[in-house]
Amino acid sequence: MLIGHAVQMQGTGPELVEREPALATLRDLLGSLSRRRGQTVLVTGPAASGRSALLRAFAEEAVAAGASVLTSAGSPAESRLPFELVNQLLPGLRLADGALDHAPSAQPAGAFGADAAREVHRTVARLARTAPVVLVVDDVQHGDRESLDCLLYAVRRLERAPVMIVVSEPEQPVPGVPSVSSALLPHRRCTRLRIGPLSVDGIRTLATHRVGAVQARRLAPRLKLLTGGNPLLVHALLDDSGGDDGCACGEAAGSGGGDDGAGGTGSGEACAGTRFHDAVLTCLDRCGPGAADVARALALIDTPATAQLIGEVTRMTPESVGQAVTALSTSGVIENFRFRHPGARSAVLASVPYERHRALRLRVAELLHRRGARPAEVARHLLRCGEVGAPWACQVLESAAEAAMADDDIDHAVNCLRHAHLSAVDTVRRTTSRIKMVQAEWCRDPELSQRHLKDLIGQVRQGGVAEEALTPLVKQAVWHGAPGIAEELLDRLRLDTGAVCPSEAAERQFTHLWAASVYPSLLRTVPQTPVGRRRDSGPLLGRMDRPLRAAGALVDVLKPGGHDAAVADADQLLETVYPAGREREVFRVAVLALETLLYAGRAERAARWSERLLDSSGDSQGRTWLALLSWTAAEAALRQGDLPAAAERAREALKLIPQASWGVAVGLPLSCLVAAQTGMGDFPAAAGQLAQPVPDAMFRSRYGLHYLYARGGHALATGRPDAALTDFQFCGDLMCEWGIDSPGLFPWRLGAARAWHDKGRTERARRLVNDQMTRLGTDGSRTRGAALRLLAAASPVRQRRTMLQESAEILQACGDRLEAAYTLADLSRVESELREHRRAWVLARKALQLARACGAGPLAESLLPGARPKDAVPVAVPPDAAALTPGERRVASLAADGYTNREIAQRLYITGSTVEQHLTKVYRKLSIRRRDELPTDL
Repeated sequence: MLIGHAVQMQGTGPELVEREPALATLRDLLGSLSRRRGQTVLVTGPAASGRSALLRAFAEEAVAAGASVLTSAGSPAESRLPFELVNQLLPGLRLADGALDHAPSAQPAGAFGADAAREVHRTVARLARTAPVVLVVDDVQHGDRESLDCLLYAVRRLERAPVMIVVSEPEQPVPGVPSVSSALLPHRRCTRLRIGPLSVDGIRTLATHRVGAVQARRLAPRLKLLTGGNPLLVHALLDDSGGDDGCACGEAAGSGGGDDGAGGTGSGEACAGTRFHDAVLTCLDRCGPGAADVARALALIDTPATAQLIGEVTRMTPESVGQAVTALSTSGVIENFRFRHPGARSAVLASVPYERHRALRLRVAELLHRRGARPAEVARHLLRCGEVGAPWACQVLESAAEAAMADDDIDHAVNCLRHAHLSAVDTVRRTTSRIKMVQAEWCRDPELSQRHLKDLIGQVRQGGVAEEALTPLVKQAVWHGAPGIAEELLDRLRLDTGAVCPSEAAERQFTHLWAASVYPSLLRTVPQTPVGRRRDSGPLLGRMDRPLRAAGALVDVLKPGGHDAAVADADQLLETVYPAGREREVFRVAVLALETLLYAGRAERAARWSERLLDSSGDSQGRTWLALLSWTAAEAALRQGDLPAAAERAREALKLIPQASWGVAVGLPLSCLVAAQTGMGDFPAAAGQLAQPVPDAMFRSRYGLHYLYARGGHALATGRPDAALTDFQFCGDLMCEWGIDSPGLFPWRLGAARAWHDKGRTERARRLVNDQMTRLGTDGSRTRGAALRLLAAASPVRQRRTMLQESAEILQACGDRLEAAYTLADLSRVESELREHRRAWVLARKALQLARACGAGPLAESLLPGARPKDAVPVAVPPDAAALTPGERRVASLAADGYTNREIAQRLYITGSTVEQHLTKVYRKLSIRRRDELPTDL
């Protein structure tokens, strides 16, 4: 009987890629049966490696070759049914309950198994007399004990019969089940065939049948990485991809996916659909008991895990964990304790019922916490558990929220604190978590935090708030216009630095200083020498050193007197926070330092720093902080006379957070926008902004001063001096009452003087301006320049010229172009009155250029009815101008256009001293003495 040559397959399908050598070996062994040499074959391999497909293919060949093929397959559900495998192989025997159905009932039970084994042997031998017999048993590890005894009995007694017994079992032994290989391999005619995972070449061959050779060549390496060469998983991915290149490659594959088990976010994970998910679960089932539990633990942990941690989560022995991990690894589901494909993790998590999922999550979280894992890692699991009700969970979630705030992940921080609030076990802890949540919500939208304030204040008065939680509550009260509550809370804090740690004392002092900077009536309660202002306090205070210094600098600059130390502090602090990080400390330090520069008259520096910080932190989740930075940029632009930029930045600030979210600070962006629109001549738009409702408490804050000053300016510009006088006087009364009557803050006397002047009360206006000048001393600030201009308006014409010339020089040096344009326009009129028409014409042109550069074109045109006086003559370039060098001519031309020395140096990329040297030579060559005598047509 030439069985070995009866069937020669012409080729194999995709299911048998790289299984041809094993199939060829089985054919050869089948052929040896013609020499009456019995064979036993043990086929092993990882779970879902294609053992069943190989056995099916061989069985078909054996049938075609004329052999009598008997098949059966083990199943975990049937492993306790006696003789189940034998009944599948030889259904005619009808074995049951450990004996033949015709066995005498009086026969001892121990003899039933022996009788059955002999009967199986006789039946197979009888069949072999007419044709070779092939017994195929798949998944023999799930066979019942009685059937396995019968098979082993047959193996020992059929060595000289044309009988071939082929069984398959996984490589890894099933815990609690004796391996069949240990009984078969010692048999002298037993052959072991191992079916390994597919190689890259094998996967390419398999994929070629599905997607073609070109795509298969690209896909194969990636599929190998994602599946480990497991044929079942490879087929499933190809099925789900539908032939799509990117899908099949699993572009999103990696460590696993989001916390919810949805896997990755790219197209590759989306393509790991139902077929792949089912294939993964099939692999888990075939990897043996415990594999599914280990896979669930790995899916939940989703970080590099250890066998010990997995054992603690699953409550399995180290040996059982090791066996399960090995089975999962060899099957291609995991590698190095991580899922090869995120879709595999998704499939595992989706198979866990919710309550079981929650219990496992909580256990993972608790174990990680005990092991000292980072709070963020533990919190990731706690957030999936809902309300936990454990003190340690609340603390972990609060720590994770703090870390998230430092990383500018405000949404995650709020989520952590919301769950901490739910997980707290007592009222004090619950309220503390809620206050921290409110503080985090403030960073993205203060309106969200306002709804909690009233209830939380009630909790404080009932004693349900820990003392350390009061400082963030003070900040909320300050922002939302409750200065009385803020003062009450500050009294509760008992600013006694000896009673708390230095950093906590510094936090309290910072809160006190900041609250006083917003509501200056609280300045009387601020200690004269805060601990944190000492230069050697940094190491002691830690992270609070910079915020405390920034708040101290702002408070210093609000008070009258020298501000050099505060400006130096602000500059140094801004250097430390740029490029900006995203944590709260960076933003609050930056905003306070920028306010210090603005009030100290350093608008140019404030503008530069504001733009830098906005550029480096523009995508931050802290929209409130970004809005405040946008306001500082707007205020700096306004004080430099750049009206369009001021309006744009103010609108941006109001867009970042809605007007209702600004609290009392709404006076900041609104005042900027009103002042800019007024300066540009857009009075209706400014009036529309002023018609917006604002909190009454705003007028008790520093922010109200901004609003009053801008509203007064609008009233003056629209011909309502009485209304303007009321606003300026109210602004001044508040500043005097609070002890912050600093001209760098708001020169309210100048505004009131302009109102009195418009009312025809020139002498009253002069007294106010002289009072302001006396307070300035020899200060060369923009306030002095504006005061000189107003004083000139009430002076004789020749004195007026001198005052206006000095005013123009000061204002141009300070960089306030708009005020300089007004001054030059006034000076042009004075020169015209003195019949210096050429000089008047030059000054008029300069004023017009500056006004247009500031965006105040309409207002400038109204101040200068004619761009050129009718009796003026064209300005000719002096003959001596030919002696100027190109460099001198460039510098002189820019100086004639109104640029300051610093601006000229920046535009021409030269030093300030070079500009001064060029101008000195130009004055000498053109026989002039002053900057405003420069010809404009150079």
